[in-house]
Amino acid sequence: MRRASLLLLAALGWAGCGGARPQASLDTAAQSYRAGEPGFVLDALATVRNDTTGVDLYLGVARPSLVFRQSGDGLEAIARWTVTVGLLGEPGRVLAPVDTLRADFASETRRPEPVWRRLRVDLPPGRYRVQAILEDRASERTAERTALVDVFAVDARPALGEVRLVGQGDEPVDPASVPAGLDSLRAVVQATAVPDGSTTVLRVVRLRSDQDPAAPPTAFTPQPGTLVRRGVDPAEVDTVQTVRQTVLNPAGVLDVEAPLPALGPGVYAVRLDLMAPDGAALDTAERIVVVRRRDYPALTRLGDLVAPLVYLGDARELARITDAPAGARQQAFDRFWGERLDDRRLAAATVRAYYDRVEEANRRFATYKAGWKTDPGMIYILFGPPSYVEATLEGERWIYGQGSSAPPVLTFERTAGRAGETGLFTVFTLVRDRAYSEAWLRARRQWRSGVVP
Repeated sequence: MRRASLLLLAALGWAGCGGARPQASLDTAAQSYRAGEPGFVLDALATVRNDTTGVDLYLGVARPSLVFRQSGDGLEAIARWTVTVGLLGEPGRVLAPVDTLRADFASETRRPEPVWRRLRVDLPPGRYRVQAILEDRASERTAERTALVDVFAVDARPALGEVRLVGQGDEPVDPASVPAGLDSLRAVVQATAVPDGSTTVLRVVRLRSDQDPAAPPTAFTPQPGTLVRRGVDPAEVDTVQTVRQTVLNPAGVLDVEAPLPALGPGVYAVRLDLMAPDGAALDTAERIVVVRRRDYPALTRLGDLVAPLVYLGDARELARITDAPAGARQQAFDRFWGERLDDRRLAAATVRAYYDRVEEANRRFATYKAGWKTDPGMIYILFGPPSYVEATLEGERWIYGQGSSAPPVLTFERTAGRAGETGLFTVFTLVRDRAYSEAWLRARRQWRSGVVP
């Protein structure tokens, strides 16, 4: 039996296999995949500040998605924002700030937490469309996000705004990617016209969510109503925390704040109920929160490397790795590649290419589960980026050019989430077909023989 001595973790330079290269990212609104897009988060919340209604905007840019260039003694990336806020169907107000992100070392450009910019727009009550466009000035690539916001009128009726998350020093926290174990996490909800002696009840519940790797494109397309198509089942919950607070001598507008426990990876709902002194329900605010490992989307552990082999190996091959004693698991993982690729350089290049795609899939396609486990993530890992994407009301069509090992066209249905909704991910489900068998097997053979599709 031929076997290359791979020492793969060293060959991959492991501290996360990705570098500071352009990446794309998807937020909770329906966004089409575009190779090389900068990644950012848009959170738009209706609030009252100094007795004036309006919208608080939180823009979080992902450093690994920008191109950093040498500047003086360090590295620099320039992000140009174009934010438009207007009533539906009408021209809006345009804001165009520019942010300069600096780093002393290349490792800082790969830090996963967003860099935040906060904007405030005073607006009268109404329904508004918020559009944010981010341009990476180095690559000249752009990405766009949109959100719909209902700015409420302040009147005599008690009301709650939307849930936002903050960390230490009131730093915004992205609800779609909360670092696991964050001990300074708090939920903040703005409340108006709260009667004296009212009670707020904050509940944190863990939701059942789809966490399985994507099934092969030759399998049956998941049926409507199944967990894999919805991504999360809000009906099945496990209560993590309940906090009750009594509101005494409230002002006209106040921020109701409650600490959250240090949460482990998973999908949660954070719900705040406002109860009158007599126990009657006054209003409710809720937000879905996804907690991910602190090192996400990087691949930093052996298990991060083994699990995505489900797309290349069969059950018996994977069992040889997962069932190996802890001290021998690394050797079993090396053997999976080494038995097929006896050339050390070819093996290292192939392995790096595969896990670069896994990490990019984590950045680009994350939903309630890691990006590599999603249908678009699986297709991206196996076949690479499509030549172009057609976005439709129903989903997306990925078109691959001549010479690709992929089927010419792959169709994804949008099975959960719609543009402008907060707290919901867009879930794209591949329309599977047994006719994809030849392309699927060919791509697997190519990877296993050292040819990157």
